Amino acid sequence: MSLPVYARYRAAFAGAIAEALGMPASDVEPQVKPAEPAHGDLSFATFALAKAQKKAPPAIAAALAQQVKVPGLEVKAVGPYLNARFTLLPFTAETIDTVRTEGLSFGGGDEGRGKTVVIDYSSPNIAKPIAFHHIRSTVIGHCIANLYRALGWRVEGINYLGDWGKQFGLVAVGFHEYGDPARKDDMAHLVEVYVKANARAEQEPEFDARAREFFRSMEAGDVAALELWKQFRETSLRNFERVYARLGIHFEHIEGESFYQGRMEPVVEEVGQRVGVKESQGALIVDLPYAENEPPILLKKADGSTLYVTRDLAAAVDRHERFQFEKSLYVVATDQALHFKQFFRVLNALGWPFASKLTHVNFGRVHGMSTRKGTLVLLDDALDQARELALEKVRQNIQEGRIQTRDAEALAEQIGLGAIIFGDLKHNRTSDYTFDWEEALSFEGHTGPYLQYAHARTCSVLQKSGGAPKAYDASLLTLPEEQALLRELVRLPMAVRDAAEQYEPSLVARLLLDVAAAFSRYFTAGNQDRDKRVLVEDEALRAARLVLTDATRITLAAGLTLLGIPTPESM
Repeated sequence: MSLPVYARYRAAFAGAIAEALGMPASDVEPQVKPAEPAHGDLSFATFALAKAQKKAPPAIAAALAQQVKVPGLEVKAVGPYLNARFTLLPFTAETIDTVRTEGLSFGGGDEGRGKTVVIDYSSPNIAKPIAFHHIRSTVIGHCIANLYRALGWRVEGINYLGDWGKQFGLVAVGFHEYGDPARKDDMAHLVEVYVKANARAEQEPEFDARAREFFRSMEAGDVAALELWKQFRETSLRNFERVYARLGIHFEHIEGESFYQGRMEPVVEEVGQRVGVKESQGALIVDLPYAENEPPILLKKADGSTLYVTRDLAAAVDRHERFQFEKSLYVVATDQALHFKQFFRVLNALGWPFASKLTHVNFGRVHGMSTRKGTLVLLDDALDQARELALEKVRQNIQEGRIQTRDAEALAEQIGLGAIIFGDLKHNRTSDYTFDWEEALSFEGHTGPYLQYAHARTCSVLQKSGGAPKAYDASLLTLPEEQALLRELVRLPMAVRDAAEQYEPSLVARLLLDVAAAFSRYFTAGNQDRDKRVLVEDEALRAARLVLTDATRITLAAGLTLLGIPTPESM
């Protein structure tokens, strides 16, 4: 697959500058940036050259403007900057033809071919439901997986369940005290039991000790304990799978910490031999220098039970053996930064060559999510509420003639999902954000429903006209609004690559907002000037504008699909 249109022009511009300066193109290309729209599309600042050339930056830019010639670019100096603007042709035709040829694959590529990325995301605990705060790891991880797939990588997505540890002991002994044997398959009942058991353990050390003892019996291979664990695990998985199906998320692997039961002792022994271990208050810790007040890295508790880091070490070794990954990503909250810092530190101390390929993709917290009753909600409940609120808006818009749909409830589900998912992904990954129902479900502003409406609007225009023709005259798309829209469409492939490299879905989310806003300006320009309407009487002009509308539809659909957001065709 060839370079994306924008990247190709950028590389050609950088190459011509490099040739004129006698420099490697690889040194120049990082310095080519997007220009201010009033001055062009690409820009190269000459400040860094002033000292070596002993000239003022504007003089250097003026001299370069005489030397740099690139087909398809108008090059000129603007003060200390060398700017380039895409010419109407072939840029217009290249952009539209690329979008329409690639379809929903637009934005992707094949540069990841032959490489594997392992992505550990979502990862809820069994015997607990998926709470709304799991939305971050789930949708960020899913989007990153989509981005890498789009770029040709083999993606091994792992839902690494918290299905081992003392918390399961709490559920087990709690079920003995409070559970109904007839409701072992009832997730809601397991949650009730866990809440009661956890509260009691905080008040009664003896009850907490019973939970720990139950977990020790699991690690020792007690048949009855493991059978109960298996039943509760399967109940949780059935509940999880229903939520994931609703979100349109599929994992290549659903595993858990239990997967490494029996595989941790060799890792502990290797740490002891190659790094060193020592006892501290009966626990086994990694013998490394620690910063002041830094907690030690525990491999085993005093009672001999294992911990997260022990299991993560075993998992890292296993995943590298199974997948031979180029990257291994852990999409986990910033709250766990110390855990991953210490985990990676042990891997590096062991000298394992793949240690440098692991990355903690951290994210901030979400605040403000509550039901109408003001209580913290589960993810499934939040999706239900989003659908209900969206349905109110859909029905109101149907009555007012602003929305047309044959299935209001199905559309409400799509809008609700778009509101929740985009409400998360539009924010910088590492930032906290506050969820607001009214904002998330608005059809205006920086929201999922706004983007879905923009996509539906393009579909509506095409449906009314009978679709976009194959043949068109790109030279007719001369309006400033048309050229501005094209300059947003052409950016999707670069946004996808930047988002994958930085593990930052918000880069794609923001680009889609720019595309939708540019299309809205273009489409509504026809309200003030009939000659700017898409469906004009001139057949050739109408055909060109329908093709541009189709390219916009494809770009929005491709981007929304990468984000994991449904793309309704009418609303």
